[in-house]
Amino acid sequence: MALAISNIPVLSGEAAIRFVRTAEENARNRGRIDFSVEREMWRNFESENANRVRKLRESGKWPF
Repeated sequence: MALAISNIPVLSGEAAIRFVRTAEENARNRGRIDFSVEREMWRNFESENANRVRKLRESGKWPF
């Protein structure tokens, strides 16, 4: 015996109007995420890691 397909909720009335209005406003006011802090942290990590590798290679402890 097959199970009944459950109803898919559909917005109507004021809720639908509010949803569409909010979606359109969000689409118009799309912002950009500023990753400058994360980018700078990554650059620092890369340079610190390069220094660690260089020191290990110079001391003969670099395994690769």
